[in-house]
Amino acid sequence: MAKHSSGGPPSPGVGRYWLGCSGWSYDDWVGPFYPSGTPAVEFLPRYSRVFRTVEVDSSFYRAPSSFLTRRWATVTPEGFRFSLKIPRDVTHPQPDTNGVAALESFLTNIGPLRSAGRLGPIVLQYPASFRSREYGRLSATLNAVPREYVLAVELRHDSWWTPETRRMLEERGAALVWSVVPDTRPPAWVTSDFLYTRFIGDRALTRFDRIQRERRADLEEMRDLFDREGRSATTVFAYSNNHFMGFGPGTTAEFAEVLGESRPDLGAAARVPGQMRFDDAAGLA
Repeated sequence: MAKHSSGGPPSPGVGRYWLGCSGWSYDDWVGPFYPSGTPAVEFLPRYSRVFRTVEVDSSFYRAPSSFLTRRWATVTPEGFRFSLKIPRDVTHPQPDTNGVAALESFLTNIGPLRSAGRLGPIVLQYPASFRSREYGRLSATLNAVPREYVLAVELRHDSWWTPETRRMLEERGAALVWSVVPDTRPPAWVTSDFLYTRFIGDRALTRFDRIQRERRADLEEMRDLFDREGRSATTVFAYSNNHFMGFGPGTTAEFAEVLGESRPDLGAAARVPGQMRFDDAAGLA
């Protein structure tokens, strides 16, 4: 199995699991996660007090500028990691788009994150309509992403679940995304030395201020896959979308418990840096 190169996932010794949310800029999180009245410019620094990684969904629609990624690197702590979706102009090319140029521009613009040691995996997300008859296009895109970038690939159509697909991903050292999404369940292939999981959910929920669905069984099933099929992977990135249970931070915290990890202190997003939790302060009284 091909190994991923350095420059993305963390060095050994800092924990196997990197748990976070799909995005950080949600107005519905103001109150239950961010303090009331928090301006949007403070969302990311506050988020990074709680979690050490985030998946950037907005880059799928438009690549962030280098000015913006430089700011992201500046306002997050050392050791924080951003996983970004590669723009859809690469994965969903139209006659009037240039996928190669879009990829090159994206990689240039995320340069500040890579230079600052904040870059995790980058993700090729393909639609359910993308089928294995496009094998040549997928292969060309995988080869177009330089090997110094840690790469994950989300495929959603079951025509891809073949030995040829698995071999192609292994040769590139790209992880197949283990998505939990309606109408799709990819095989638990380990095609790199890291895993990448997304808890996505449907689009029925429209407000994201609390847990609204009980899906612990799905979280436990993924834990068991990590333990059974994914044991050889040294690093696991896992991200929770608001739509999965209704509240990304709460889902991530529950998944940490399921994994036997320390539950993230969600209250840290509302405190002044360095301020103790109430229960910590009480212990000193």
